[in-house]
Formats: sequence, structure tokens, C-alpha cells
Amino acid sequence: MTLPTVEALTARAAELFALWRVRDASIEVAWNRRLRTCAGRAFVQHGRVELNPNLLEPAPEEIDGVLVHEAAHVAAWRLFGAAAEAHGRHWRALMRLAGLPPEVTHDLAIPARRPRRGRFAYLRVCDSCGDRRVMAALRYGRCHGCSRRDSYLVLRAPATAAGRAALGRVTLADARARCDAIMERR
Repeated sequence: MTLPTVEALTARAAELFALWRVRDASIEVAWNRRLRTCAGRAFVQHGRVELNPNLLEPAPEEIDGVLVHEAAHVAAWRLFGAAAEAHGRHWRALMRLAGLPPEVTHDLAIPARRPRRGRFAYLRVCDSCGDRRVMAALRYGRCHGCSRRDSYLVLRAPATAAGRAALGRVTLADARARCDAIMERR
């Protein structure tokens, strides 16, 4: 099944705004492939709704419900102001007017992702004393060698045995040269 066009979704949101008697019926609806776990999100001040095609393409029957949910956020903000709670009584009333239960979360299957953590190993070298640490997660703070705070040069490599070995061979002079080269490119 193909996803509805942005024009069709915008037209549906305009129908909802007419039902809810929202004077400023301008709204922008878009698909956003970068969304991962949320089915949609609303930018109430800008009148923009983004929907997640990755989650909604396998479950097209859920598209209208997610659109109504997000459009109700924009409508509640326009009708009742910034004091209206995100999933408060005003939002719930708008959902009921649209004929849907005011559900806050979705039951859509979220595709498995490989974890972000552990993709890189970091070399942290103190620029003052040369104390060096190869780390899985980058940490700042006081140096263990000279107790200076946040005077580190940091390099990263893939979190493989070869990447860690390459970081282990980097000297203080090498780290300074690489960090200087990186800063010059910016």
C-alpha cells in the first residue's frame, strides 16, 4: 500500500479544524523518515504535523488516528492557548469530537535498531600531562594524571580491535597534530 499524499493529509487536517471550529485552519502536514519510535509529532506554534512513514506504512489503518491525534495538539493550542496541556482535557475533548478515543500512545511495531552505543572507541589524551585513556564512552572531568579539568584532546576510531589498537599507538604529538588539522578544516 502506498502512503497518502501530503495534500490528502492536509485536506483531512483542514476537515478536522472545520469540525473543531478552529479559526486559523492553516496547517502543514509532512512525512518524516527520520522519526524512529514516535508515530507522529506536532509543532503547535508553527502549525506543523510530521508523521512517521516507517511505522505507518505497515499499518495504514492507523494513519488517520495518528493524524487526528497530532492535529488535535495544534487545534488545542490555537483554541485554548499555551496553557492547554499536551494530553489534557481540551485535547481529549477534541479527540472525542473527532470520534476517536483519546489514546496517548500507539501500539505500532517498532523496527529493531542496532544500538548506537559501542560504535566508536575514544582516545582521551590530557593536553597538559599526556595521560591517555582509550574509552568506550567519552567522559570529561578531571585528568587522572595532573588533576587539570577538561584539557583533553579527543580522537575516535571504530570500536573494533584494529580501531582500539590504532588509538593505542597515537602519541601526544600525533593527537595534537590531528586535532589541529580537524580544527583548521572547520
